Amino acid sequence: MVRIESALPSPRIVNGTIMWYAGDQFELTFKLCLSDADGEEVILTEEDTAEVEIKNDKKEAVKKFTFKGAADNMLSLGFDEETTALFKPGQYFYDIRLSGTNNTTIAKDNPIRVE
Repeated sequence: MVRIESALPSPRIVNGTIMWYAGDQFELTFKLCLSDADGEEVILTEEDTAEVEIKNDKKEAVKKFTFKGAADNMLSLGFDEETTALFKPGQYFYDIRLSGTNNTTIAKDNPIRVE
């Protein structure tokens, strides 16, 4: 008998790269563990804005998720049918930026691969 290869989990993180299969629908959540220069935990408030921007391999914006405040410092990105259709197989990059009480870049040009 021939064994049929199964698909890998989608989405998944492999060596720091977020990966998923084109057309898959899912929710991806980032838990931000932040501290200030004094080592105190930073909790996002309604005055803070968090943005997650995903760019293609030419660094052109494909999708931006914006959060005003974030319960428990969690950012949940929904990839419904409309959103996942924006991502054809290929290489992408994402940035996470905060503005408001704290202006800082959390992630810059982190890799995504859609298969």
